Amino acid sequence: MREQSLATIQIVGALCVQRGTRMLQAFADAITVSDHQEVDIFDPETGEGYQRAPVTARVRKAARYYDEKKGRMPNPLLVNLRKVDMDEERVVVVVDDDQAGYEKAVLDGGNWIGTGRIEFTENLSLWIYDGQHRAGGLNQLLSEQEDFEDFPVPISLTLGLDPGEEMREFYEVNTNAASVKTDLAWQLLTKMAEADPELREMLAAEDRDWITRAYAVVDELEKLDGPWQGRFQEANRRKTRGDGVTIPKPQFARSLKPVLDMPSFKRADAATVAAVLNAYWSGIKQVMPEPFEEASDYVLQKGNGAVALHRVLPQVVEVVRSHGGRLGQPGAYTGVMKDLPTLEGESVDNNGQLSTRSGADFWKVGSVASGFSGDAGRRRLGLLIQSRLPSPAETIQL
Repeated sequence: MREQSLATIQIVGALCVQRGTRMLQAFADAITVSDHQEVDIFDPETGEGYQRAPVTARVRKAARYYDEKKGRMPNPLLVNLRKVDMDEERVVVVVDDDQAGYEKAVLDGGNWIGTGRIEFTENLSLWIYDGQHRAGGLNQLLSEQEDFEDFPVPISLTLGLDPGEEMREFYEVNTNAASVKTDLAWQLLTKMAEADPELREMLAAEDRDWITRAYAVVDELEKLDGPWQGRFQEANRRKTRGDGVTIPKPQFARSLKPVLDMPSFKRADAATVAAVLNAYWSGIKQVMPEPFEEASDYVLQKGNGAVALHRVLPQVVEVVRSHGGRLGQPGAYTGVMKDLPTLEGESVDNNGQLSTRSGADFWKVGSVASGFSGDAGRRRLGLLIQSRLPSPAETIQL
Protein backbone atom coordinates (compact mmCIF):
# COMPACT_ATOMS: atom_id res chain seq x y z
CA MET A 1 0.00 0.00 0.00
CA ARG A 2 1.29 3.45 -0.85
CA GLU A 3 0.15 6.71 0.66
CA GLN A 4 1.83 10.06 0.24
CA SER A 5 2.17 12.84 2.79
CA LEU A 6 4.20 15.82 1.59
CA ALA A 7 7.55 14.31 0.52
CA THR A 8 7.08 11.03 2.38
CA ILE A 9 6.38 7.51 1.10
CA GLN A 10 4.44 5.21 3.41
CA ILE A 11 4.31 1.42 3.16
CA VAL A 12 2.03 -0.51 5.51
CA GLY A 13 2.31 -4.21 6.29
CA ALA A 14 3.31 -6.97 8.68
CA LEU A 15 6.24 -5.76 10.76
CA CYS A 16 8.63 -8.03 12.60
CA VAL A 17 11.99 -8.16 14.33
CA GLN A 18 13.96 -11.25 13.37
CA ARG A 19 17.07 -11.77 15.52
CA GLY A 20 17.29 -8.03 16.01
CA THR A 21 16.79 -7.11 12.35
CA ARG A 22 13.64 -5.20 11.46
CA MET A 23 11.66 -6.47 8.50
CA LEU A 24 8.44 -5.46 6.76
CA GLN A 25 6.36 -7.81 4.60
CA ALA A 26 4.13 -5.64 2.46
CA PHE A 27 2.92 -4.54 -0.95
CA ALA A 28 4.02 -1.39 -2.77
CA ASP A 29 2.67 -0.18 -6.08
CA ALA A 30 4.85 -0.61 -9.15
CA ILE A 31 5.61 3.08 -9.52
CA THR A 32 6.99 3.27 -5.97
CA VAL A 33 9.26 0.30 -6.58
CA SER A 34 10.38 1.72 -9.92
CA ASP A 35 11.05 5.21 -8.57
CA HIS A 36 13.17 4.04 -5.64
CA GLN A 37 14.88 0.83 -6.74
CA GLU A 38 18.66 0.42 -6.98
CA VAL A 39 20.69 -2.66 -7.90
CA ASP A 40 24.31 -2.92 -6.76
CA ILE A 41 25.91 -4.39 -9.91
CA PHE A 42 29.36 -5.93 -9.55
CA ASP A 43 31.99 -3.82 -11.33
CA PRO A 44 35.00 -5.93 -12.42
CA GLU A 45 37.12 -2.78 -12.70
CA THR A 46 36.69 -1.65 -9.08
CA GLY A 47 35.55 -4.86 -7.37
CA GLU A 48 32.58 -2.94 -5.94
CA GLY A 49 29.00 -4.27 -5.98
CA TYR A 50 27.84 -7.87 -5.89
CA GLN A 51 25.10 -8.64 -8.42
CA ARG A 52 25.33 -9.90 -11.98
CA ALA A 53 24.54 -7.43 -14.75
CA PRO A 54 20.87 -7.75 -15.79
CA VAL A 55 20.14 -10.03 -18.71
CA THR A 56 18.00 -8.15 -21.23
CA ALA A 57 16.20 -11.29 -22.39
CA ARG A 58 15.11 -12.10 -18.83
CA VAL A 59 13.86 -8.55 -18.28
CA ARG A 60 11.81 -8.71 -21.49
CA LYS A 61 10.48 -12.14 -20.55
CA ALA A 62 9.30 -10.80 -17.17
CA ALA A 63 7.65 -7.80 -18.83
CA ARG A 64 5.79 -10.04 -21.31
CA TYR A 65 4.67 -12.32 -18.50
CA TYR A 66 3.09 -9.49 -16.48
CA ASP A 67 1.63 -7.78 -19.55
CA GLU A 68 0.67 -10.21 -22.29
CA LYS A 69 0.11 -13.26 -20.08
CA LYS A 70 -1.54 -11.27 -17.28
CA GLY A 71 0.88 -12.89 -14.85
CA ARG A 72 0.90 -12.37 -11.10
CA MET A 73 3.83 -11.78 -8.76
CA PRO A 74 3.28 -13.87 -5.60
CA ASN A 75 6.96 -14.00 -4.59
CA PRO A 76 8.32 -10.83 -3.01
CA LEU A 77 11.25 -8.78 -4.18
CA LEU A 78 13.92 -8.76 -1.48
CA VAL A 79 14.86 -5.13 -0.80
CA ASN A 80 16.78 -3.21 1.82
CA LEU A 81 16.87 0.28 3.27
CA ARG A 82 20.56 0.62 4.01
CA LYS A 83 21.96 1.36 7.43
CA VAL A 84 23.50 4.65 6.29
CA ASP A 85 19.99 5.94 5.45
CA MET A 86 18.32 4.84 8.69
CA ASP A 87 18.15 8.13 10.55
CA GLU A 88 14.97 9.66 11.98
CA GLU A 89 14.97 12.52 9.50
CA ARG A 90 14.75 10.15 6.54
CA VAL A 91 13.12 6.94 7.85
CA VAL A 92 10.46 6.46 10.51
CA VAL A 93 9.08 3.11 11.70
CA VAL A 94 5.57 3.32 13.17
CA VAL A 95 4.45 0.35 15.29
CA ASP A 96 0.69 -0.23 15.65
CA ASP A 97 0.88 -1.96 19.03
CA ASP A 98 3.41 -3.16 21.65
CA GLN A 99 6.06 -0.51 21.02
CA ALA A 100 7.97 -1.67 24.12
CA GLY A 101 8.16 -5.27 22.89
CA TYR A 102 9.32 -4.11 19.48
CA GLU A 103 12.09 -1.91 20.92
CA LYS A 104 13.28 -4.62 23.30
CA ALA A 105 13.60 -7.15 20.46
CA VAL A 106 15.64 -4.66 18.43
CA LEU A 107 17.98 -3.90 21.36
CA ASP A 108 18.35 -7.51 22.54
CA GLY A 109 18.66 -9.14 19.12
CA GLY A 110 15.37 -10.94 19.74
CA ASN A 111 12.19 -11.71 17.83
CA TRP A 112 8.86 -9.85 17.63
CA ILE A 113 5.81 -9.95 15.36
CA GLY A 114 3.25 -7.21 14.79
CA THR A 115 2.00 -4.69 12.25
CA GLY A 116 3.02 -1.18 11.34
CA ARG A 117 4.40 1.01 8.58
CA ILE A 118 7.54 2.70 7.44
CA GLU A 119 7.79 6.25 6.18
CA PHE A 120 10.77 7.42 4.15
CA THR A 121 11.69 10.45 2.09
CA GLU A 122 11.37 10.58 -1.70
CA ASN A 123 15.13 10.58 -2.31
CA LEU A 124 15.82 7.27 -0.54
CA SER A 125 16.86 4.10 -2.39
CA LEU A 126 15.34 0.64 -2.04
CA TRP A 127 18.25 -1.71 -2.76
CA ILE A 128 17.02 -4.86 -4.52
CA TYR A 129 19.13 -7.89 -3.60
CA ASP A 130 16.87 -10.51 -5.15
CA GLY A 131 14.42 -10.03 -8.02
CA GLN A 132 16.20 -7.50 -10.22
CA HIS A 133 14.86 -9.03 -13.46
CA ARG A 134 11.26 -8.92 -12.25
CA ALA A 135 11.81 -5.33 -11.16
CA GLY A 136 13.36 -4.60 -14.55
CA GLY A 137 10.28 -6.04 -16.22
CA LEU A 138 8.14 -3.64 -14.19
CA ASN A 139 10.32 -0.73 -15.30
CA GLN A 140 9.89 -1.70 -18.94
CA LEU A 141 6.12 -1.89 -18.60
CA LEU A 142 5.94 1.45 -16.79
CA SER A 143 7.87 3.11 -19.61
CA GLU A 144 5.25 1.84 -22.06
CA GLN A 145 1.94 2.14 -20.19
CA GLU A 146 0.85 4.33 -17.29
CA ASP A 147 -2.04 2.08 -16.21
CA PHE A 148 0.50 -0.36 -14.75
CA GLU A 149 1.54 2.11 -12.03
CA ASP A 150 -0.80 0.67 -9.39
CA PHE A 151 0.20 -2.99 -9.92
CA PRO A 152 0.75 -4.38 -6.36
CA VAL A 153 4.32 -5.60 -5.94
CA PRO A 154 5.07 -7.84 -2.92
CA ILE A 155 8.24 -6.82 -1.09
CA SER A 156 10.19 -8.23 1.80
CA LEU A 157 11.97 -5.19 3.18
CA THR A 158 14.88 -5.37 5.60
CA LEU A 159 15.72 -2.23 7.51
CA GLY A 160 19.29 -1.23 8.20
CA LEU A 161 21.56 -3.82 6.61
CA ASP A 162 24.88 -2.42 5.43
CA PRO A 163 26.12 -3.31 1.90
CA GLY A 164 28.23 -6.21 3.23
CA GLU A 165 25.26 -7.78 5.02
CA GLU A 166 23.12 -7.16 1.96
CA MET A 167 25.69 -8.94 -0.18
CA ARG A 168 25.73 -11.90 2.20
CA GLU A 169 21.93 -12.18 2.06
CA PHE A 170 22.14 -12.13 -1.75
CA TYR A 171 24.80 -14.86 -1.68
CA GLU A 172 22.86 -17.09 0.72
CA VAL A 173 19.56 -16.72 -1.14
CA ASN A 174 21.10 -17.41 -4.54
CA THR A 175 23.40 -20.28 -3.59
CA ASN A 176 21.00 -22.11 -1.26
CA ALA A 177 17.91 -21.62 -3.39
CA ALA A 178 17.96 -20.31 -6.96
CA SER A 179 21.74 -20.57 -7.41
CA VAL A 180 23.70 -17.62 -8.71
CA LYS A 181 26.32 -18.50 -11.30
CA THR A 182 29.57 -19.83 -9.87
CA ASP A 183 31.78 -17.08 -11.24
CA LEU A 184 30.06 -14.43 -9.17
CA ALA A 185 29.18 -16.64 -6.19
CA TRP A 186 32.81 -17.61 -5.56
CA GLN A 187 33.98 -14.05 -6.05
CA LEU A 188 31.43 -12.87 -3.48
CA LEU A 189 32.44 -15.62 -1.05
CA THR A 190 36.07 -14.48 -1.31
CA LYS A 191 35.08 -10.85 -0.83
CA MET A 192 32.97 -11.66 2.24
CA ALA A 193 35.67 -13.84 3.79
CA GLU A 194 38.20 -11.00 3.55
CA ALA A 195 36.10 -8.96 5.97
CA ASP A 196 34.65 -11.75 8.13
CA PRO A 197 37.03 -13.81 10.35
CA GLU A 198 34.17 -16.08 11.46
CA LEU A 199 33.35 -16.93 7.85
CA ARG A 200 37.02 -17.72 7.19
CA GLU A 201 37.07 -20.08 10.19
CA MET A 202 33.85 -21.75 9.06
CA LEU A 203 35.22 -22.29 5.54
CA ALA A 204 38.40 -23.80 6.96
CA ALA A 205 36.41 -26.11 9.25
CA GLU A 206 34.32 -27.27 6.27
CA ASP A 207 37.44 -27.67 4.07
CA ARG A 208 36.12 -25.01 1.68
CA ASP A 209 38.76 -22.38 2.34
CA TRP A 210 40.57 -23.58 -0.79
CA ILE A 211 38.01 -21.55 -2.79
CA THR A 212 39.06 -18.23 -1.27
CA ARG A 213 42.72 -19.27 -1.37
CA ALA A 214 42.36 -20.15 -5.06
CA TYR A 215 40.91 -16.75 -5.88
CA ALA A 216 43.74 -15.06 -4.02
CA VAL A 217 46.24 -17.10 -6.07
CA VAL A 218 44.53 -16.14 -9.34
CA ASP A 219 44.66 -12.47 -8.35
CA GLU A 220 48.39 -12.77 -7.70
CA LEU A 221 48.98 -14.75 -10.90
CA GLU A 222 47.31 -12.00 -12.93
CA LYS A 223 49.91 -9.52 -11.68
CA LEU A 224 52.86 -11.58 -12.94
CA ASP A 225 54.44 -11.28 -16.35
CA GLY A 226 53.75 -14.74 -17.68
CA PRO A 227 51.47 -17.04 -19.71
CA TRP A 228 48.32 -16.25 -17.71
CA GLN A 229 48.41 -12.47 -17.77
CA GLY A 230 45.20 -11.24 -19.41
CA ARG A 231 43.75 -14.73 -19.84
CA PHE A 232 41.04 -14.72 -17.13
CA GLN A 233 37.42 -13.77 -17.74
CA GLU A 234 35.90 -11.77 -14.87
CA ALA A 235 32.28 -11.97 -13.72
CA ASN A 236 30.02 -9.49 -15.55
CA ARG A 237 32.55 -9.08 -18.35
CA ARG A 238 31.69 -10.49 -21.75
CA LYS A 239 34.29 -12.16 -23.89
CA THR A 240 35.02 -10.32 -27.12
CA ARG A 241 36.99 -11.38 -30.17
CA GLY A 242 40.69 -10.73 -29.78
CA ASP A 243 40.60 -9.89 -26.06
CA GLY A 244 43.01 -12.72 -25.22
CA VAL A 245 40.70 -14.22 -22.60
CA THR A 246 40.72 -18.03 -22.58
CA ILE A 247 39.08 -19.22 -19.34
CA PRO A 248 36.57 -17.97 -16.74
CA LYS A 249 38.28 -17.13 -13.48
CA PRO A 250 36.24 -19.62 -11.36
CA GLN A 251 37.05 -22.50 -13.71
CA PHE A 252 40.76 -21.81 -13.33
CA ALA A 253 40.34 -21.38 -9.57
CA ARG A 254 38.54 -24.72 -9.35
CA SER A 255 41.35 -26.41 -11.27
CA LEU A 256 43.77 -25.37 -8.51
CA LYS A 257 42.26 -27.61 -5.81
CA PRO A 258 44.77 -30.49 -6.25
CA VAL A 259 47.59 -27.94 -6.13
CA LEU A 260 46.31 -26.22 -3.00
CA ASP A 261 45.76 -29.60 -1.32
CA MET A 262 49.49 -30.37 -1.55
CA PRO A 263 51.11 -30.34 1.92
CA SER A 264 53.74 -27.91 0.63
CA PHE A 265 51.11 -25.36 -0.35
CA LYS A 266 48.58 -25.80 2.49
CA ARG A 267 50.07 -22.87 4.39
CA ALA A 268 51.86 -21.11 1.56
CA ASP A 269 50.79 -17.56 0.82
CA ALA A 270 49.00 -16.78 -2.44
CA ALA A 271 51.97 -14.95 -3.97
CA THR A 272 54.24 -17.97 -3.45
CA VAL A 273 51.78 -20.41 -5.05
CA ALA A 274 51.25 -17.99 -7.93
CA ALA A 275 55.01 -17.75 -8.50
CA VAL A 276 55.25 -21.57 -8.70
CA LEU A 277 52.32 -21.74 -11.15
CA ASN A 278 53.82 -19.00 -13.27
CA ALA A 279 57.15 -20.84 -13.43
CA TYR A 280 55.40 -24.16 -14.22
CA TRP A 281 53.42 -22.75 -17.12
CA SER A 282 56.41 -20.75 -18.35
CA GLY A 283 58.37 -24.02 -18.43
CA ILE A 284 55.58 -25.66 -20.43
CA LYS A 285 55.68 -22.70 -22.82
CA GLN A 286 59.40 -23.22 -23.38
CA VAL A 287 58.78 -26.87 -24.26
CA MET A 288 55.80 -26.18 -26.54
CA PRO A 289 55.40 -22.46 -27.41
CA GLU A 290 52.84 -22.60 -30.24
CA PRO A 291 49.64 -22.94 -28.13
CA PHE A 292 50.58 -19.83 -26.13
CA GLU A 293 51.04 -17.62 -29.19
CA GLU A 294 47.41 -17.91 -30.35
CA ALA A 295 45.92 -19.16 -27.09
CA SER A 296 42.26 -18.91 -28.17
CA ASP A 297 42.93 -21.42 -30.98
CA TYR A 298 44.11 -24.07 -28.51
CA VAL A 299 42.60 -25.73 -25.42
CA LEU A 300 45.87 -25.77 -23.48
CA GLN A 301 44.89 -22.61 -21.58
CA LYS A 302 41.20 -23.46 -21.46
CA GLY A 303 39.35 -25.78 -19.13
CA ASN A 304 40.70 -29.09 -20.42
CA GLY A 305 44.33 -28.01 -20.34
CA ALA A 306 44.24 -26.15 -17.02
CA VAL A 307 42.44 -28.94 -15.16
CA ALA A 308 44.61 -31.73 -16.55
CA LEU A 309 47.94 -29.95 -16.10
CA HIS A 310 47.11 -28.93 -12.54
CA ARG A 311 46.17 -32.52 -11.74
CA VAL A 312 49.71 -33.62 -12.57
CA LEU A 313 51.51 -30.69 -10.94
CA PRO A 314 51.97 -32.50 -7.57
CA GLN A 315 53.93 -35.25 -9.35
CA VAL A 316 55.91 -32.67 -11.32
CA VAL A 317 56.85 -30.84 -8.11
CA GLU A 318 58.09 -34.09 -6.53
CA VAL A 319 60.34 -34.77 -9.52
CA VAL A 320 61.67 -31.18 -9.60
CA ARG A 321 62.53 -31.36 -5.91
CA SER A 322 64.20 -34.74 -6.24
CA HIS A 323 66.45 -33.18 -8.90
CA GLY A 324 67.29 -30.29 -6.62
CA GLY A 325 65.41 -27.82 -8.79
CA ARG A 326 63.83 -24.58 -7.56
CA LEU A 327 60.07 -24.41 -7.88
CA GLY A 328 60.06 -20.75 -8.90
CA GLN A 329 62.35 -21.27 -11.92
CA PRO A 330 60.80 -22.13 -15.33
CA GLY A 331 63.90 -24.12 -16.30
CA ALA A 332 63.21 -26.58 -13.48
CA TYR A 333 60.11 -27.77 -15.35
CA THR A 334 61.37 -28.00 -18.92
CA GLY A 335 63.15 -31.32 -18.38
CA VAL A 336 60.20 -32.82 -16.53
CA MET A 337 57.71 -31.71 -19.20
CA LYS A 338 59.92 -32.34 -22.23
CA ASP A 339 57.78 -35.23 -23.47
CA LEU A 340 54.52 -33.26 -23.39
CA PRO A 341 54.73 -32.65 -27.17
CA THR A 342 54.80 -36.44 -27.72
CA LEU A 343 51.15 -36.80 -26.74
CA GLU A 344 49.18 -38.00 -29.74
CA GLY A 345 45.76 -39.20 -30.75
CA GLU A 346 43.34 -39.36 -33.63
CA SER A 347 40.80 -36.75 -34.61
CA VAL A 348 38.67 -35.98 -37.65
CA ASP A 349 40.22 -33.42 -40.00
CA ASN A 350 38.44 -30.86 -42.19
CA ASN A 351 37.93 -33.49 -44.90
CA GLY A 352 36.17 -35.85 -42.51
CA GLN A 353 39.15 -38.18 -42.37
CA LEU A 354 40.80 -39.56 -39.25
CA SER A 355 44.30 -38.26 -38.77
CA THR A 356 46.91 -38.55 -36.06
CA ARG A 357 47.65 -35.33 -34.18
CA SER A 358 50.61 -34.69 -31.91
CA GLY A 359 52.63 -31.80 -30.53
CA ALA A 360 50.82 -28.46 -30.60
CA ASP A 361 48.20 -29.89 -33.01
CA PHE A 362 47.07 -32.28 -30.25
CA TRP A 363 45.88 -29.20 -28.31
CA LYS A 364 44.13 -27.32 -31.13
CA VAL A 365 40.45 -26.47 -30.66
CA GLY A 366 38.45 -29.30 -32.22
CA SER A 367 41.43 -31.66 -32.16
CA VAL A 368 42.30 -34.50 -29.76
CA ALA A 369 42.47 -32.61 -26.46
CA SER A 370 39.06 -31.04 -27.07
CA GLY A 371 37.53 -34.51 -26.81
CA PHE A 372 38.50 -34.90 -23.16
CA SER A 373 35.48 -33.01 -21.85
CA GLY A 374 33.80 -33.26 -18.47
CA ASP A 375 35.40 -34.42 -15.23
CA ALA A 376 35.97 -37.96 -16.47
CA GLY A 377 37.54 -36.80 -19.72
CA ARG A 378 39.88 -34.34 -18.00
CA ARG A 379 40.89 -37.03 -15.53
CA ARG A 380 41.84 -39.29 -18.47
CA LEU A 381 43.77 -36.44 -20.08
CA GLY A 382 45.63 -35.93 -16.81
CA LEU A 383 46.54 -39.61 -16.70
CA LEU A 384 47.75 -39.42 -20.30
CA ILE A 385 50.01 -36.48 -19.44
CA GLN A 386 51.17 -38.29 -16.31
CA SER A 387 52.32 -41.22 -18.47
CA ARG A 388 54.81 -38.87 -20.14
CA LEU A 389 56.34 -37.68 -16.86
CA PRO A 390 59.27 -39.19 -15.00
CA SER A 391 58.09 -41.20 -12.03
CA PRO A 392 59.11 -39.68 -8.67
CA ALA A 393 60.12 -43.18 -7.57
CA GLU A 394 62.74 -43.32 -10.32
CA THR A 395 64.54 -40.37 -8.77
CA ILE A 396 64.76 -41.72 -5.23
CA GLN A 397 68.36 -42.22 -4.12
CA LEU A 398 69.07 -44.64 -1.25
